[in-house]
Amino acid sequence: MKLTREYLATYTYLESEIKRLRRRIKYYESNPLTSEYGIVKGSLQQFPYTECHFVVSGANVKSNEEREKAVRQLLIDLKGNEQLFEDMKLEIECFLEKLGPEQLEMKQILYFRYVERWSYDEIARELNYDRTTVQKKIDRLLDLM
Repeated sequence: MKLTREYLATYTYLESEIKRLRRRIKYYESNPLTSEYGIVKGSLQQFPYTECHFVVSGANVKSNEEREKAVRQLLIDLKGNEQLFEDMKLEIECFLEKLGPEQLEMKQILYFRYVERWSYDEIARELNYDRTTVQKKIDRLLDLM
């Protein structure tokens, strides 16, 4: 396996897609379908006018079945994306294990960034660099590949 910018971009995008799917599922779980209804007063049309009470309700935009189908699909997508993300993470770890001892610093930086999912700032603090130095080191390595 070759570590490329495109591969790492896909890996990073996949992580954000997993978070998006989790937010959507959480939204559906915390906002169940409800129908609004109430009672209004009125009268019959013919004389003598007699007071009546009518029950009115608002229509649901989507049926419960459609909503459940959408949630099931989100869960399937989430499971598939989580599995792909974990597979990609394992490939990255295997790639890092193959780096030689002369690339120990790069191995550590890439491990923090793509396996531990640290920010550039966190890596820079850990290794006593500034943020741009960390970014440039990663860019240089990816340019060589």
